[in-house]
Amino acid sequence: MPLSLAPGGEHRRTEVIRTAALRDWVEVISETFVALKISPGESERFAGAVHTRRFAHLLAADVLATPQTFHRTPQLTDRHPLDLMQIGMVVAGEGQLVQDGRTCTLRPGDFAIYESARPFTWNLRPEWHLQVFTWPRGAVSLSEGESQKLTARTVRSNSAVGQLLSPMLAGLLAAEKEPSPSGAMRLADGIADLAITAALEEGEPDDPDVTARDLYANMLRYIERNLDDPDLSPQRIAHAFFISTRTVHRVFARFGNTVAATIRAHRLEVCRDAMLSPRNASRSLTEIAAQFGFIDLSVFSRAFAARYGVSPSRYRELHR
Repeated sequence: MPLSLAPGGEHRRTEVIRTAALRDWVEVISETFVALKISPGESERFAGAVHTRRFAHLLAADVLATPQTFHRTPQLTDRHPLDLMQIGMVVAGEGQLVQDGRTCTLRPGDFAIYESARPFTWNLRPEWHLQVFTWPRGAVSLSEGESQKLTARTVRSNSAVGQLLSPMLAGLLAAEKEPSPSGAMRLADGIADLAITAALEEGEPDDPDVTARDLYANMLRYIERNLDDPDLSPQRIAHAFFISTRTVHRVFARFGNTVAATIRAHRLEVCRDAMLSPRNASRSLTEIAAQFGFIDLSVFSRAFAARYGVSPSRYRELHR
């Protein structure tokens, strides 16, 4: 896609760049995002604009221009390597995305996932408006093999997840207020998880369990990232993934687990690690337990003893 954020660059929270010169456009795209081969559809009449806004490790961007094609060629991926996951959502016009042996067509409200580490092509016509959302690849818990199954799949604006996620994506650049730093981090991670869920819904896996398995893995990652939230619950997870609470319970049951037991086990594990860390030698068990969602120390102590066979205070003494 035309917008791939280069690492190490300094960006203001909001930045707008406009140009009517193709040479300047190529330079702006290259310096602000990633090296691409750009072929204008109408070289004698060119105009383009880029508006970017950052939410922690997520870069949101509006791109508007006259007809053109963007190529991320094998030569460019070799000479200018950059590993990002991106979503392109068409706001106006029509886009065609090619990657990993698939071609998808997107109309207003539709979006698709693609990655900058491998070649891709965007064809955008006529005068078009595209919104692009970019994450460092390392911030997304997908293997390369998994991601190659999700790229260049059209998520329709009226699909089960698309009808919920498309308006959210569109609203990011228009939002008047800034979230807190921690809120921006959660927002960036949550949108990435939802986008992956949406792409999974569009796929036609050979294994009928693959969608449930991937959703389960994504929910586990969500739990791990939110252990410090005392309100972490099946309802909170369902809200984050735009699914019903019943679906959350059903997916966990499919893999022989429950949501409550999973949250408790993860919290106990991180509490145990924190208790033994030299950095926390002066911290009380109450502080450590509260940090990871155990508000009631007696509840924490009973759960810890049931899992590890001794009380947390005794465990700490034995392992100092």
